[in-house]
Amino acid sequence: MNKFADIIDQNRDELITLECEDMGKTYDEAVFDMNFTSETIRYYAGLATHINGTSFTRDTGMWSGTYGYTRREPIGVCGMITPWNFPCLMTAWKIGPMLASGCTGISKPPELAPLSSLKLIELWHKTPGVIPGVLNCLPGLGEEAGEALVDHPDIRKIAFTGSGVKGKRIM
Repeated sequence: MNKFADIIDQNRDELITLECEDMGKTYDEAVFDMNFTSETIRYYAGLATHINGTSFTRDTGMWSGTYGYTRREPIGVCGMITPWNFPCLMTAWKIGPMLASGCTGISKPPELAPLSSLKLIELWHKTPGVIPGVLNCLPGLGEEAGEALVDHPDIRKIAFTGSGVKGKRIM
């Protein structure tokens, strides 16, 4: 995962450009999001070595003052549905814990601004040492691709950020 974060940093300018052009973020907002994206992946890379069934408080960095807990129980295949307003960062927020916990997953990028999410997943596949099939991508409309993830019997968890109406449907 740290190699993945390094590749994100190496491709930071392209990710920033994609975020600005596809989503409409300002340059400064996109810079913040890309820095936070690689930091998120590094955070979960470190957390992966501490998944031992304990509770803890975080006392450093942007996570300072928050509480966390770990469970030693990979759940299998995760579906991840990302919103349009933070496409790359929210994709990282979903794939980071999925990877750290030993699961596999399928990410559905936002249909209105998919480019930075698609690039992020492409960068995962270019990371040395990754196992093919651990992280997959299913772009498309929510009514088709999102519904397919939600309704698939082998997907054990859905990580979703979006409207309350859609959230209730997923539940």
